Amino acid sequence: MVRYTKTALPVLNNLHEASYHVRTALTFLIILIVYGLVIVTTALFAPLRLGEILQAAAFLNFSWGGFFNWIAQSPGGTPLHYLVQLPLAFMALDSRILLRIPSLISALFAAVLFLALAKRVPLQHPLLGLLLFLLVPTHLAYATQGRPYEMALLLMLAATLVFFSLIEEPSLGKAIIYAIALTACLFTQPSSYLPAVGYVICLLGFANLKKYRLALWYALAATVLPLAVYGPYYGWAGPLRRGDWLIDQFPAYASKVIGLEALMSLDPGGWNPWYGLALMGLLIFALVGGVWSAMPLGSFHEGAPPPPANVLRKRAVVFCLAGGALVTFLGETAVNGWANAAFAPYQVLWALPGFCIVFCAALDELSRLFAWRSLRVLGLAICVVAILLCIPGDVEYLTTQPPDMAKLTELVRPQLTGDACVVFVSQRLSRYLFEVFDQSLSINECQNFFHKRVVLAIHPFVRADQERDARVFFRGLDFDETNRKVSGEGKVITLTSQR
Repeated sequence: MVRYTKTALPVLNNLHEASYHVRTALTFLIILIVYGLVIVTTALFAPLRLGEILQAAAFLNFSWGGFFNWIAQSPGGTPLHYLVQLPLAFMALDSRILLRIPSLISALFAAVLFLALAKRVPLQHPLLGLLLFLLVPTHLAYATQGRPYEMALLLMLAATLVFFSLIEEPSLGKAIIYAIALTACLFTQPSSYLPAVGYVICLLGFANLKKYRLALWYALAATVLPLAVYGPYYGWAGPLRRGDWLIDQFPAYASKVIGLEALMSLDPGGWNPWYGLALMGLLIFALVGGVWSAMPLGSFHEGAPPPPANVLRKRAVVFCLAGGALVTFLGETAVNGWANAAFAPYQVLWALPGFCIVFCAALDELSRLFAWRSLRVLGLAICVVAILLCIPGDVEYLTTQPPDMAKLTELVRPQLTGDACVVFVSQRLSRYLFEVFDQSLSINECQNFFHKRVVLAIHPFVRADQERDARVFFRGLDFDETNRKVSGEGKVITLTSQR
């Protein structure tokens, strides 16, 4: 039997701890590399989606006035992500990978910040929490798209880490940094600011402790100040917002279950609601369990024996993250109800880090309560089940190709011979979906119909009644169809005058 001296045991413990940290770091690096390869490959080969194309249209015929006006017209449009994309769009406006670089970089750094947040709790299995965070289908999807949501998520994670640093060591400098981070969130995607409201509200639960009472004043000021900075921009941009903006449509059942579509694949053609409901149920369980694990707050009275610092910090982090997630869902739901809009998938992103960490913290607490070792793995098994529920949506997203507007646009130019001109069916924003891929098409747009040939460019998002109205209109002018090219659900129809 091997016996260790009292001086040797601390050394062995330190070696064991160092070995654990090395294994964790190597595993994290492997996860990050594999995840990076998946999102970069997807970004390289997946066609630009509707929202990405309309965002790229902000850079057409560039002028600063037109640029900011286009941003203001888009739903929730704010300029920070557009400004980051600007130099990349100047290199190649229709490049899949260039327009998506900010999101790809944000996704990788978001993984790093999430792990740092998980270790602040700390979680027993932070890498499982990270896998859940990375594999929720909506998060994986937006990590591969040239939209502002992943960058907003990164900024929100950075702001969250600053917030917890602020409440541990309150200072004016940290409060200023926190305010700057929240301002950046507002100017990237306004709703990404919502978790900060929940953090401040939940910090009130710890206000009977002197340290947190001081931090509360700093956090409150840093949370309110960004709204004052954002207010003038919102006042200018609000009246310019367009009501006819083209957006992706979701199944009817999705809008009936709050947040359901936000946990599912973004492809509306093949959703299965059952696994989405199961995942949402687990995360709601996490919210309740996580708040419970942060209780009782009432035992923290001034003058009472102080609880262990690590216990107090964990409870504060878990309780505030749970509040941030809850306020995000309630806030988004209230706004959607007021605007009579469905719960869009990206709206779950800001709550996602809180949900995943609170979920794992609740499972840690569940495992701690069981005396039998065989039952302690129950929490671990539930976490694995949640991760497995994400995989069908991920596979569906990665294997489903959206309409390829670049291929459809390539079919238009060969038809524009002689005096032919092009009509972008449904008008309004339709021309931009083609012009992003071929800016010269605007020169050939029909200004009148005294032409021998007219080309109807019908993108996949044109409604059946809009296409029918266009065909009836030109039939009334004695135009007959003489050629038809099809790409996916899009069409290029050539009409020739019979006069």
